Amino acid sequence: MKFRYKVLFTNLILLSLGLGLVGYLMIHKNFELAKQTQLKNAIVQNNLVQSSVEYELLQLLNSVSDNSETSNNNTDNNNAEKSSISASSIVAQLPQIGSRVSSSVRSRDSFFYIYFDGEKVYTDDKSDARISDTLFKNLTTGNKNYMIKEESQKHYIYVTSQSVIDEKNLWIVSKCDASEAYTLLDEQINYFRLIIIVILIAESAAMYFISRYMTKPLEKLNHVSEEIAQGDYATRVNVKSHDEIGLLAQKFNIMAQAVSDHVDELNDMVHRREQFVADFTHEIKTPMTSIIGYADTMRSLELPREEQMMALGYIFSEGKRLESMSQKLFELIYLRRHDIEKARVHMADLCAEVVKVVEPAYENRHLTIETEIEDTVLTVNRELLVTALVNMMDNARKASEEGQQVEVTGKFVDNRDCNISKDKTDIGEAESADDRKCMRAYEICIIDHGIGMTKEQAERICDEFYMADKSRARKEGGAGIGMSLVAIILEHHNAVLSVESEPGCGTTMRILLPW
Repeated sequence: MKFRYKVLFTNLILLSLGLGLVGYLMIHKNFELAKQTQLKNAIVQNNLVQSSVEYELLQLLNSVSDNSETSNNNTDNNNAEKSSISASSIVAQLPQIGSRVSSSVRSRDSFFYIYFDGEKVYTDDKSDARISDTLFKNLTTGNKNYMIKEESQKHYIYVTSQSVIDEKNLWIVSKCDASEAYTLLDEQINYFRLIIIVILIAESAAMYFISRYMTKPLEKLNHVSEEIAQGDYATRVNVKSHDEIGLLAQKFNIMAQAVSDHVDELNDMVHRREQFVADFTHEIKTPMTSIIGYADTMRSLELPREEQMMALGYIFSEGKRLESMSQKLFELIYLRRHDIEKARVHMADLCAEVVKVVEPAYENRHLTIETEIEDTVLTVNRELLVTALVNMMDNARKASEEGQQVEVTGKFVDNRDCNISKDKTDIGEAESADDRKCMRAYEICIIDHGIGMTKEQAERICDEFYMADKSRARKEGGAGIGMSLVAIILEHHNAVLSVESEPGCGTTMRILLPW
């Protein structure tokens, strides 16, 4: 079930319960008020009937008493005679009294019963309903009992009152129609049902559109997540609200961007691996083809001594290139998986060692090395940094023509003056006094005046097996791994390599080492 429908049905249930409870309380209150009004009217009717009957009885007693008087002035005899007359005439006169009272005080839909000494003596109710004994229990003079009873699909209120005549009970039971209160109750219930239905229909329509509007951003999130799941990592959610859903959309876009970046990194890694395998295969295939070809020629043909030595020379040089490539590959893989140890090293001694290593190769090409090294002590891995500088010096040698000069300099520079942003140098993060040392770096420059490179070639110089001039590099015994090794070594030293080159004008390689 969609979230909007859950919101809709939840609101409908809560609204129905709320309206139902309020309606029940209001209708019940109105019904009780109407019933109390009917009860008061019934009590008034019972009082009126009781008063009328008692008045008629009083008139009867007075009349009988006057007619029965004699010349005898004995008070005791008169009282006995009066009591005897009252008791004997009451039962006979009550039906007539009830008839007169009924004609004078009875209203529509109201009736009354007269009971004397427990016997019913009169009623004007044609239905002559049976009166429950409950109405007469615990009844005393001055108090009233009442009950509501349903008869013939109508509701009646029975009210009972008591009078005492000649030590005998006279009960007056009035019966009033109370159906109006119950009819009103039914009408209110039906009307309330109609109102509930109308309100729920209107509320359902309103809540549907409101919930649809409120959950629309969630649908967008769902749609975008499906597109991302299908591989479209550039899709983003366009939600501009400032509530929790808007915040969720922002976090979702951040997450999607992070996923996209990681996927790009993985794709780039896969591409680089595939390219590495392809380049490695190609680089191995080339010398192996030469080795196999020359070896097969020497095995199949009787070559002169001079040609044999030339073939062996090719085999030897290609074998040495394979050995160099395998050694550099091993170092490359090792450095990617392991940390390095560092120690304090004098940079003048380190640079002198590099020059001493490459000097024989430079002399063979009639190249000169000009050095200007400012000595300082840095915390580095001496062997690895020598390897990096030797590779860079070797590249400068391969790019130079005979008789040219290669310059090597080492000096302190201010990080702000070296045309490399602080983000790239990883040297310090502030210019406070405490971090002032971090704003300085030791710069090693290797400058040649050889063939140079284009900007695109300079950007790819650290890629594995990349060679700006493949024929020249292979002629010089290169394999395209040296600068990749340099980049990893410098990364372990938190150093930065920058390359400035122009075709035909030479190349400047600059290393910034943190101080």
